[in-house]
Amino acid sequence: MRSSVDRYSFVLWPCASCLNVLAVISLSLPFIVCAQEELNDLVGNGAVVLLSPVGEAVVSLNADTPLIPASLLKIPLAQAALSALGEDYRFETQFYRNECGDLLVRGLGDPFLVSEDIAVIAKRLSQQGLQRIQRLVMDDSAFEPELDLPREAGVDDPYAARNSALAVNFNTVSLAWNAEQQIISGEQETPLTEVARLLGKTLAPGQPRRVNMGANPELGLAQVQQLFAYFLNDAGVVLADKTFYREVLTDEWTLIYRYRSSRPLRDIVAGMLRYSNNFIANQLFLALGAHASGYPVTSEAAQEALERELAELYGSGFGRNSDKLFMTEGSGLARHQRTTASGFVRVLERFAPYANLLPAFDGALRKSGTLTGVFNYAGFFTAAEGLYPFVIITNQAENNRDELLNELERLVSNFGAVP
Repeated sequence: MRSSVDRYSFVLWPCASCLNVLAVISLSLPFIVCAQEELNDLVGNGAVVLLSPVGEAVVSLNADTPLIPASLLKIPLAQAALSALGEDYRFETQFYRNECGDLLVRGLGDPFLVSEDIAVIAKRLSQQGLQRIQRLVMDDSAFEPELDLPREAGVDDPYAARNSALAVNFNTVSLAWNAEQQIISGEQETPLTEVARLLGKTLAPGQPRRVNMGANPELGLAQVQQLFAYFLNDAGVVLADKTFYREVLTDEWTLIYRYRSSRPLRDIVAGMLRYSNNFIANQLFLALGAHASGYPVTSEAAQEALERELAELYGSGFGRNSDKLFMTEGSGLARHQRTTASGFVRVLERFAPYANLLPAFDGALRKSGTLTGVFNYAGFFTAAEGLYPFVIITNQAENNRDELLNELERLVSNFGAVP
């Protein structure tokens, strides 16, 4: 059995005199031993690491055990995207005309294209002189047709939305019911389309809810087309043929307009981390592949680009080795992915300049990761002396992560209280 000294390293502040160091140890040792026993009872099949603001190990328990990280992977994904693309990067959607008077909408993977953006685009196209469209054509060919990405089959929740090069409102629709139990749009900014009506008919009336567009890519594209048709009409542009068309860009088309997202990448990343949005995460994952290899982007190209970026950010082996970080997609849904607490705390140390992008909860900036039998936290405790990076990863039936978090928070408070 390992002793308490084996399991824990005590913070020896570099600026302290020998007497002050002894005072810290003597005042803290009984408390730390007690905390150790609590953590050891709670951790089960898991790992815990806590560092001081200067990088000294305060707690290190099962730190080298490979475990399933789940949505904690959105943290290294966020930094990889920010590093490769830049904080001010803006996604683009392109618009083309041909000699027949058609308009083609080519998506390039904007994860945050929403109804308000489409309204702006329609007005700008009208202001440029667009008055009439024969056909409105959708092009989602910037992503390979069958992406090798995890999805929860048969789940209509928004977090399980299908990734696409051309999607609106996170490839979801917001639905509600009026007093007469008639289906209506669940958000003021978005009209009720025929696609939304179709989805609404599959649901029992009740509380407003947001549902994803399912596995059929053409259903999501039909929603995009119907929203563009609505807002173009609202802007005074006539659409002659309202039939659904899905085609690939060819040389017959001429680029007439590029719409750059109103949101910089930093804001998109903050939203992804706050809501743990799997759709946004894998849109960013695919954007890494497109940045490195161009279009159409494949899952393999995205994985290779991510692996290179992780190794550059955190060191050799990150991205491909389970004893550090093994990562093959952005959402964390794939259960074959692994990390160790010692490896992931290295990620946090490098992520510290972006710590304020993480959601704030009672003195901690943290991200959760949850799957069946997986209950994780990672982030930073904030204190006057700086940030304390921490990792809690448990792969077990019982969810003890909040109790583990509370014990770590008590340790941080204890160390901060010692003069």
